[in-house]
Amino acid sequence: MSAAVGLVLLVVGCSSTTSREEPAKNTQGRGTDERVVLSLATPMGASDEFDAFLQNVRTLSHGSIQISAEFDAHHEEGPDFEERLLNDVQSGRVDLAALGSRVFDIRRAPALGALTAPLLINSFDAEEKVLSAPVAQRMIREVDGGGLTGVGLLPGSLRRPFGAGTPLLGPQDYKGRTIGIQESRVADSTVRALGAKPKWFGAGNSVAGFDGFEQQIGSVNGNRYDETGMIGTANVVLWPRPIVLVANTKALERLGEDQGKLLQEAAEQAVHGAGANLREEENRDLESLCARGQKFAAASPAQLAELRKAVQPVYDQLSRDRQTKEYLNTVTALVRDVPTEAPVSCKG
Repeated sequence: MSAAVGLVLLVVGCSSTTSREEPAKNTQGRGTDERVVLSLATPMGASDEFDAFLQNVRTLSHGSIQISAEFDAHHEEGPDFEERLLNDVQSGRVDLAALGSRVFDIRRAPALGALTAPLLINSFDAEEKVLSAPVAQRMIREVDGGGLTGVGLLPGSLRRPFGAGTPLLGPQDYKGRTIGIQESRVADSTVRALGAKPKWFGAGNSVAGFDGFEQQIGSVNGNRYDETGMIGTANVVLWPRPIVLVANTKALERLGEDQGKLLQEAAEQAVHGAGANLREEENRDLESLCARGQKFAAASPAQLAELRKAVQPVYDQLSRDRQTKEYLNTVTALVRDVPTEAPVSCKG
C-alpha cells in the first residue's frame, strides 16, 4: 500500500460534504436526475478492498452517485487515527468513512468484537461467509447512533503475528514481550492473555522498539516492516480486519431513502468474491516480501492448541455481553467447516 494520499478516479469533483451537481440524464435503474458527490475518507491505501464497492455504487446508481475518496486519511498520526476519522464523519467533514471494525469494539459498538475474536475467522473464505450471512446485516446496525449510520461491512486483510528474533509461535513466545497492535479492545485483551504487553501504534508508524507486532502482509510490505528483520508466523491468523462503511447520518438522510439503500446494496454485493480478490492481493504483497528476504516460521499443532487455550479468557470476557455472545455463537457456527487459510511461505 502506498503511503501517499490519493483520490479514487470515480469523481467529478472534490467535496468535503455532500454536494449536488447539474442534473444528469438518467432514465434507467434506481438513480435520480440529480448527480450527488459524496466524500469518503479511509486511513487505508487504495486496494481491491474498496474497488468493488466503488464500482457497484457507480453501476447501481447509473452515475448519479459519485464518490470522491481520500486514501491514507490520518495515516501516521498516532494510535487513535481511526477514532479521529470517526470524529470527521460525525462532524460532517466527510460523508463516509471506511475503517477497521476494531475501532468500534472499545466503546461505540463492543458487540462487533465478535468479528475479531482471536483465532476464530482465520481465512478469507471464512470472513466472506460471515459477512455475506444475515448476521452481518444485524451487526452493521450496532454502529448506528451519535450521528453515525452503518452502510455495510466489507471483508478485509488477515492479521498475522511477527516476532523480533524469535517468531511468535506459541504462548511461551509472547511472555514478557512488547507487542505492537492497532487500537482495539480485543487485540489488547488477547496480547495480555498471551502474557505480553500490548502497545498501540498508528498505521504506518515505526515498529522500532517492539518485540513483535500484528499486521497484514500488505502492510508489512507497504511500510517495509520486513526491514526490521521480524519473522512472521506462517500458519497463524490472529483475526481479520473487517471494514466498516459508516456514514454521517444527516448526509445519508439528504440522499433520500432510495439512494441510501443503494449504497447498502453496493456494499452487500461487494462482499461476494471478495475473498479471492483479497487472497490474490496478499499473494502479490507476499511475492514482494519474499523477494526482499522475509522469513516465516510455522507453529506446531501443539503450539496452535496452546494458543487457543491461552486466549479462552478473551472469549469469556466477550461472552459477558449477551449480544456479543450471540454473535460469537453465530460466527463460530458459520466458520466451523471452512478450511483455515493456507500458510504463507516464501518457499517454492
